[in-house]
This record gives sequence, structure tokens and C-alpha cells, in this order.
Amino acid sequence: MAAADLPTLYKFENEFESAAVTFLNTATGITVNSTVTDDDLTVPRIEVRFDVGEALDPPDKRGGGASPNTVEYRAYNATFTAFVITDNAVGQADDHATYRAKVRQALMLSASNWDATTLPYYDLKYLRPSGESYSTDGDFNITEMTFAVVFEIRDDAWPTS
Repeated sequence: MAAADLPTLYKFENEFESAAVTFLNTATGITVNSTVTDDDLTVPRIEVRFDVGEALDPPDKRGGGASPNTVEYRAYNATFTAFVITDNAVGQADDHATYRAKVRQALMLSASNWDATTLPYYDLKYLRPSGESYSTDGDFNITEMTFAVVFEIRDDAWPTS
């Protein structure tokens, strides 16, 4: 599917976070928020963040769109982070581990949550758990779960005009 224009194609964070909001909400049954949201922050919840890292060498031809022979960086490293947040004050401590497990399951390498349907412009090439940390803030339990990602812009995603 071709992006409408280059700015749309380069909204990496928005596209990955939007897809994650949808599939993590389905997997966990709780509210999932992306980094840029007008939603009220409720608990329990999951907050997701997609941070794009360096482009990977070598650059390659676009392979599609209006300028298929134009050489661009197409593949990127990234980090996906999911923050699982529960509130001890209202009895959510026991559910915290369950939500973490459901996030892990949804982000397994074999899971097909990030595919051509949820990410029409990108191919997910690599997804690996890279660590997690646990903290508290008052009555809140917070687990930060990070995943290493490599993705590539699809040949058919380049704008046609």
C-alpha cells in the first residue's frame, strides 16, 4: 500500500504505536495509550513508546513508487517500550504479573501482530526482548519492558507521486 506522501511514510512512531495500542488492548483487555494522546490516564494501563534509532547500511533503491531507483535508507533500528502500570491502592497488584505476561505473549517473535494489515508501510524484520525494569511511584507498580526492533520500509509503500 503506497503512502499518500513522504511525511506520512516517515511517521514511524505513530504507525508502530497505533498498531501496538490496538493489539495490546485486545491482548490484555486494559487501556493502552501511545506517547501522544489526549486520553485520560487511568489504571490499570499500558503506555507504549516507539523510539527510532539509526538507519542501517547499506541504503537501497526504493523499489517502488514514483522514483523506484532513488536510493534511500530503508531499514532502521528501533526500541519499543511498554510500560505496565497498576495501582496497589485499589487492589491491582495481583493483576500486574498477568498483564506483563500478556504483553510478552503479544510481542513474541512468532506473534503476527505487526503485519501488513497493522503496518501497511513497513516490514518487521527483528523483534527481541531486550530487558525490563520494575519500579514503584507511590501506590503505582510500573514495569518497563523494552524490545529491540529492526524494520524496513516496504517497496510498495513509497508514494506514487
